[in-house]
Amino acid sequence: MFKRTGRGITGLTRSHCLPAPASRQPRTWPVLLTAFLIGIWTAACPQPVVVRVNVPSENVIKANQVAMEADLAFARKDSYAALIKYLEAGRLNPNSHYIQNKIGITYSQLKYYTEASAAFQRSIGLNPKYEYSYNNLGTVYFASNDKRNAERYFKKAIGINPGVASFHINLGTLYFERKKFDKGMAEWKKGLEIDPGVMNKSEGISLAAAGTRNNTGEKSYFMARLYASLGDAEKAVENLKLALNSGFTNIEAIRNERDFDPIRQHEKFQAFMKTASVLNKP
Repeated sequence: MFKRTGRGITGLTRSHCLPAPASRQPRTWPVLLTAFLIGIWTAACPQPVVVRVNVPSENVIKANQVAMEADLAFARKDSYAALIKYLEAGRLNPNSHYIQNKIGITYSQLKYYTEASAAFQRSIGLNPKYEYSYNNLGTVYFASNDKRNAERYFKKAIGINPGVASFHINLGTLYFERKKFDKGMAEWKKGLEIDPGVMNKSEGISLAAAGTRNNTGEKSYFMARLYASLGDAEKAVENLKLALNSGFTNIEAIRNERDFDPIRQHEKFQAFMKTASVLNKP
């Protein structure tokens, strides 16, 4: 059995790149000075200097084979077995940013966020242009409730490659969490325009930002607007039902919102409106 310890599964020391929880003590000048110095340190951490080592070609080949075994374990949702194999691959070839990214993803799945952060930062150090590790580091900050840094890294990933749908979905999810609904909808729309099926996908090299259950009714309503604007009546109605079940009652807003115009004549939308109008009568 694996045990959570201060050094994680593999005995790696915990990275200090994730910010510590905010203190509830009164902020005297020594506390503020300490926080300032930690802030400088934290800002510098995500761009580590990684020293490459000489790796024999046979080790590179073996590392790739072991990583493929890890992929199979990951696909069958055996995260611990996958992690052991990815770590073995990483020891065989410590120069692979791709393997480090996979290590980070697996740690994230197991909720070992400090270790995940260290792996993503190493991946970035090995290849500063590998956009997926920036996105994935953003999800770690998101899970740690550091939405400022999460936004920073989602935007960094998009800046490197704006053509990845999941990056926009993650940034949109963050905006929804911060109640910036229009911005969130704009990012989700970009993601769906790139890949209409992105919401139902789980990429092996990219993590999704998991939003909380806060604002579920509003979020579902905006999702319905988004799908309606794209002409997808089925998904729009599905999200309207979720919104209604989560306490959304503003049927008049649905009647007046122009985003629903492309599906107003669709039988499913009309049936929903009849039912919703009856359910929300005073």
